[in-house]
Amino acid sequence: MKKAYSLILVSILLLGVAAAGCIGGGGTTSTSSSAPTVTTQTEVTTKTTTQTQIEKKVFIRFAGWSAGETEMKNYQKIISEFEKKYPNIEVKYEVITQMFHENILASFGAGVAPDVFYVDSSWSPIFIDKGALYPVSDLADKSFTDQFYQFLLKPFEKNGKLYGIPKDWSMLVLFYNKKLFEQAGITKPPETWEELEQDAKIITEKTGVPGLAIYLGGFNRYVPVAVSNGAPKPWFEKASDASWFDNPVVKETLTWYINLYRIGNVQMQKEGKKPYVVQPSDVGAGWLGDAFGQQKVAMVISGNWMIPFLADQFPDFKYGTDWDMAPLPAGKDGRVTMAYTVILGINAKTKNPQQAWEFVKFVTGPEGQKDLVVKAGQTLPSIKGFENDPDMWPQHKKTLSFIPKYKDLIVFIWGPKSGELEGKFSDTMASAMRGEITPEKAIEVMKQLVQEEFSS
Repeated sequence: MKKAYSLILVSILLLGVAAAGCIGGGGTTSTSSSAPTVTTQTEVTTKTTTQTQIEKKVFIRFAGWSAGETEMKNYQKIISEFEKKYPNIEVKYEVITQMFHENILASFGAGVAPDVFYVDSSWSPIFIDKGALYPVSDLADKSFTDQFYQFLLKPFEKNGKLYGIPKDWSMLVLFYNKKLFEQAGITKPPETWEELEQDAKIITEKTGVPGLAIYLGGFNRYVPVAVSNGAPKPWFEKASDASWFDNPVVKETLTWYINLYRIGNVQMQKEGKKPYVVQPSDVGAGWLGDAFGQQKVAMVISGNWMIPFLADQFPDFKYGTDWDMAPLPAGKDGRVTMAYTVILGINAKTKNPQQAWEFVKFVTGPEGQKDLVVKAGQTLPSIKGFENDPDMWPQHKKTLSFIPKYKDLIVFIWGPKSGELEGKFSDTMASAMRGEITPEKAIEVMKQLVQEEFSS
């Protein structure tokens, strides 16, 4: 009992001291009463701790495909420059060589999708509708996006939101070997599609080198032929849009395009003659740029991405002396070409959206495009104002000079399922080109593909 009483007394004394505000600050307090004077000395020691805040390093995975070793080297260079400017962000560059978009979509299901990745214009509706893309308009200032050609942004917009930034763009042009043309006695590039085929035959006959290389399939490469001859631009968003394939111009031009290889290669070989049209693998090449650079073909239709590849991989094959470019041949209704653009998109589920945006902004902004696109000659800048830049490669400047010659410049997108339909269309066309089915059957199948795709 005595011990308990003592504890209560001590507690009352301490509460009294606290109530009087006497704890803290170190000092002396005294009370005057008839009781003896009690003096309490309180000493407070303050400890100061200095902490150095170390910013945590963030890792960003960036995935793209590649037009060849040149593009890969250029990206490694720009990534190194970005990491110097942002030392707390490290970027891992991953190249996916086949079925790029399909693999990216599959990686979302597995929970291993990269933070930043390419999205082609033709695949943009699928990625946006699946919620795979972070709306960059929530991260970007309008002053930043206003720098870009608006026609390049359109495929990546929905409901007032922008879902990516175009890294560059390209257009289809005709590449031709000047020396092979001279050997064949041809003084200028073909002006029409009919001349293209005729020149290919003459060059093969006179030089022994195939006149033209194309990809088997390639619906997007065929579209300029159709539209330049008066067909409407393809657009598929409902089953009834399959009627595009009923258009007489579409039937005629698609049959002609399929027969370029079906007759120019398959039939020629059956007759024991030299093919005047080949695909890259027929001449031991991996793609059109490789076939043209090795001078195993006289003509190819390709985009600006081929220009730096030729300069890097075939430096002795000189632009202007050995090879040149021309606008695509004209149809009955004028000239038409395709425009291709790809965004850097941000994973909607990334844990580091701000750091991912800093990378996208750096690569696609003026600083990145100056180095990666203009100086490196990668393709054409998607930002306005570089047209007369002294660092713009003359080859790219020349392609820009073709724009006034075109009646139309079509961005690669056919509707909300462009990517899926492009692949199916191309597979069907390739089958017909190899002679496995007739052109008429191919057109029928392509029509059915649209109907089936939108029947639900």
